[in-house]
Amino acid sequence: MSYGSNYDTIPGLVASASLAAKQFHLVKLSTTSGQVKVAAAATDAIIGVLQNNPAAGEEAEVAYQGIAKCIAGGAVTKGLPVTSNSTGRAANTTTGNNRLVGMALETTTTDGDIFPCLLSLSNH
Repeated sequence: MSYGSNYDTIPGLVASASLAAKQFHLVKLSTTSGQVKVAAAATDAIIGVLQNNPAAGEEAEVAYQGIAKCIAGGAVTKGLPVTSNSTGRAANTTTGNNRLVGMALETTTTDGDIFPCLLSLSNH
């Protein structure tokens, strides 16, 4: 089954550096107020999924709830929670204290696959 994207975004955020090649990656807040960068660990304070590809200083469209596209960091199983891997791509997790972005709605088999995710930010 195919899912469309239907999500809410966080207004006023910009890319801290070029995120032109990071569409659908998981993001976190940068040290500079109002800026985001790619998450780099499952324990990062993930705030959502980047839906566009902004240059440094451009508006970052960060989905935080709803159904959004994510990029897989390898095989992802539908129905299981996802977090960030070391490159900001989505990966399944069952580890405590990981920051969850949501639940995969489709299974992927390959690194770089795009899949729909039901966003629900929380800690595992």
